[in-house]
Amino acid sequence: MAKVCKIGLALQGGGVHGAFTWGVLEALLDEVIKGNMEIVGVSGASSGALTATALTYGYHEGATQPGPASAKTRRMAEQARVKIRELWETVARAAFWGGNPFVAAIGMTQDWNIDDSPAARWADVAATSMQSVDTSLGGTLGTVLREVLPEIPAIFALPQPGTPMLVVAATDVEECRRQLFIDGAVSPDVIRASACQPTNFQTIAINDHHYWDGGYMGNPPLTPLIECLRETDAHDVILVTLNPLHRSGPPKGPRQMLDRLSEITFNSSLVHEVNAIETINRLIDAGMVKDQAPGRQHPYHRVNLHRIHADEDIAKLGVYSKDAPAWDFLVHLRDLGREAFTKAWPSIQPALGKSSSWDTTSLCDSILARKAISTREK
Repeated sequence: MAKVCKIGLALQGGGVHGAFTWGVLEALLDEVIKGNMEIVGVSGASSGALTATALTYGYHEGATQPGPASAKTRRMAEQARVKIRELWETVARAAFWGGNPFVAAIGMTQDWNIDDSPAARWADVAATSMQSVDTSLGGTLGTVLREVLPEIPAIFALPQPGTPMLVVAATDVEECRRQLFIDGAVSPDVIRASACQPTNFQTIAINDHHYWDGGYMGNPPLTPLIECLRETDAHDVILVTLNPLHRSGPPKGPRQMLDRLSEITFNSSLVHEVNAIETINRLIDAGMVKDQAPGRQHPYHRVNLHRIHADEDIAKLGVYSKDAPAWDFLVHLRDLGREAFTKAWPSIQPALGKSSSWDTTSLCDSILARKAISTREK
């Protein structure tokens, strides 16, 4: 029997574009159902946190379903698929009945880009002349939390063997730090905090601290997954990313400028964390890191990084599509996610447990200008 590969999942936030992650996870959970893979931990920020919570919630529901012990993993994975679909169905329904103007607008386009639509122009004017009605994914959170995830945090507070660790990130506004909420600490307010965009919401208060979107300091957070991998003797993290690293040409309008600023900010936190992991990997490969770190129960080992994305396709969608959860558009994003998984999997699968399929060296050299110091004029 082939060895089951244990992995951690890191899910990036990006508004409605998070439905792309739905498609990736549907395909990935097929591998879990086949017995090829085990998810030991999942982390996320913003819409990635919402999807991560739905996945873990489904695992917990599946763990309590009756049936033979030998089929428990299958039941958990299948229920996770059901829960993630229910999440996005509820988002679409709540947005439609809530009067989201972008839902109708995106339904009248062929390429799903509504940046030049009357609805987008109305939103630009409203943002400068009055307090605009929130049309982002956060506007549907109340309905989603009430209907799809009604038992958090209680369901996560009861340990269930075989369910992945859940990590949700938020940004402490006053302390300028990343706050991680794990398993039973994940509550409705935590999800709201992780998705709290400063331009749309007041800060979310939790235990006398005030929070904004978790993506500012971890989109998605990787460090807690590394600790989880050490504890479970796993070696691989699969990242699902939504914010394009590259866009052709500068942004043209105020909303496009603010959105690209957010993408750069969110991606920078990810790239710096990847850089730290990649640096430790190089030290391990060079034999410069001991197997057992002082004071740690679990040894350091190489962490293999893999990335699933559709940067070029998502870049074409424009800014306002992030706020347009029309059902047909969500299904398009889901199918795009499944397609991206199908393209990436032939490179990822043989690398699992052995090496990274994501060229993080080139990524960090390029984005962080790591070679600049070595090429300076003498």
